[in-house]
Amino acid sequence: MKRRQIEISALIVFTSVLSFALGQNFNKSTNSIDQALDRIVTAGALDKSALERAAIEGMLRATGDRWSSYYDSNQTSEESQNLAGRYSGVGIWLRAGIGGGSEISSLKKGSVAKRAGLKVGDVIILVDGVDLSSASVNKVAAALRGDAGATLKLSVLRKGNEKKYELVREEFQSNDVSTDQVKKSILYLRIDAFSENVVEDVKSELGQGNYQKGLILDLRDNPGGILSVATDFAALFLSKGAIVSYDMANGDRKTIQVDTPASINVPVAILINQNTASSAEVVAGALQDRNRAVLVGANSFGKGSVQESLTLANGSSIEITVGRLRTPLGKFIEGKGIKPDLVANEAQSLPKAIELIKGLSDILKPADQKSFPKSTVQSSRNHG
Repeated sequence: MKRRQIEISALIVFTSVLSFALGQNFNKSTNSIDQALDRIVTAGALDKSALERAAIEGMLRATGDRWSSYYDSNQTSEESQNLAGRYSGVGIWLRAGIGGGSEISSLKKGSVAKRAGLKVGDVIILVDGVDLSSASVNKVAAALRGDAGATLKLSVLRKGNEKKYELVREEFQSNDVSTDQVKKSILYLRIDAFSENVVEDVKSELGQGNYQKGLILDLRDNPGGILSVATDFAALFLSKGAIVSYDMANGDRKTIQVDTPASINVPVAILINQNTASSAEVVAGALQDRNRAVLVGANSFGKGSVQESLTLANGSSIEITVGRLRTPLGKFIEGKGIKPDLVANEAQSLPKAIELIKGLSDILKPADQKSFPKSTVQSSRNHG
């Protein structure tokens, strides 16, 4: 009841503020909120765009949802480019920190941030001398982006100690998929994030590899991405049935299903760790619950909420949480994560997965390997 009152109050504040920001006329200030806003506008303390942003961000904060976000028009465009696989920056993915501010959720392999020694879990405190220790993820991300070749100074907090770095931004046109033939008939498949071209890139990579005995899917440090891409990817391994469901605020439950036979029927081992999050957890949970993969590693992060995006009239956008994710067996992901079937540290995970695939291929009759078209295009794993 209390939360509902907060949400209603936030909506009233938002409506009032936005009305002022859009230039609507009020004949008379009837309450303290109207009086305060009228004074702010007439004093020129905030311009229209700043007032709109403050109103929207205030309403999102009032929901208490750490995953809801506001993007200005430039950030909206940049986020679209990121999801399309085009990057300009230092190779950092961010998430909201538990104690506020922003922390590193993933580092792109080969990126300047990875080479410099930044680590997952580092909390961003300063960018070019500006204090961003309590800033939103979007504001920090905007500060990290910039023209390729430009230098930025970055300070992070790691286990209570400040670390300083000087990084040069890089520009990449890349995808998030790579493979390695770890054994004659066992293929290692790495997905860094579920950006929009992942499924086609996976098919291209599989067309060049031999995975007759099995696949090892590496989702370690994968921060997620586009939910529909993740479910399309999971559908390659699953026959008819549920992939994931999510509970809406009104009590309804929506289920995403696959209606076709699986394309890939070989044994699968999935590597996960504490930084496997969001859509990557959807894939891991679906294949685990449907008995299509054995999970190796550590308990995943536990981001199990669904955000929907709305583009606003001025080109900015908001992402709001609309549901809580469940695995096919009904287990919530939020705050719990996905538990591995076989616990292993980072160094042990891949060797254990290889031995696991060998064992499964020995006791199971040979499964069908989907023949994807060959491709001469080699995938890159870099990300700006």
